[in-house]
Amino acid sequence: MHLSMLSKTSTGVALAVVCMAFSVALSAAENITRCDELTAHPLDPDRITTGVGTSAVQLDAAIAACLEATDKDPGNARLRYQLARALFYNEEYEWAMPHLEFAAGAGYRQAQFVLGYVYEGGRGSAEKDICRAADLWLKSARAGRLAALMSYPHHFARGQFDGCSIEASSDEMWAFLDRAAERNLDYYQGVLLADIREDLAKKLSTD
Repeated sequence: MHLSMLSKTSTGVALAVVCMAFSVALSAAENITRCDELTAHPLDPDRITTGVGTSAVQLDAAIAACLEATDKDPGNARLRYQLARALFYNEEYEWAMPHLEFAAGAGYRQAQFVLGYVYEGGRGSAEKDICRAADLWLKSARAGRLAALMSYPHHFARGQFDGCSIEASSDEMWAFLDRAAERNLDYYQGVLLADIREDLAKKLSTD
């Protein structure tokens, strides 16, 4: 092949790759809703925007945006979780729970962790159900949510799941902590992880 033809071909391929990347980026941007912009949790691993801290959520605007988004896409677990988040912060617990349950049931790992947190403490309108929390946190941990990777073995080691049906083996709980250690943990998370390891070792040695 002539060098000039080769150069033109390479340039054409490069342009095609750039155009394809731009198209993918544009498509992703088009999928970002106002609900995402106003309500995504900054620690949600499946968010598609930067996320908004709890105190910065503009509740009325967030609820309106997420209602509009979920009306258009009711099967979207991310949007249903975000609607539940805004409603929960607005203390509209009975309205929030079905959306949170839907998202968790659809396998959205952030919703699974949060719903477990709700049941663990009997928060909002939910009755305390530690075994339901254990089940939800186990699913979230298996899906890789950092908070669940640490919460499940932490509560197990403290005996809070005693009386529940424990589906995770000791090997799996150690693996959860190993996966957590691979993350970019801050100092306090590292201290907590070390404490959980110590507590888990003690619990398993006495059971």
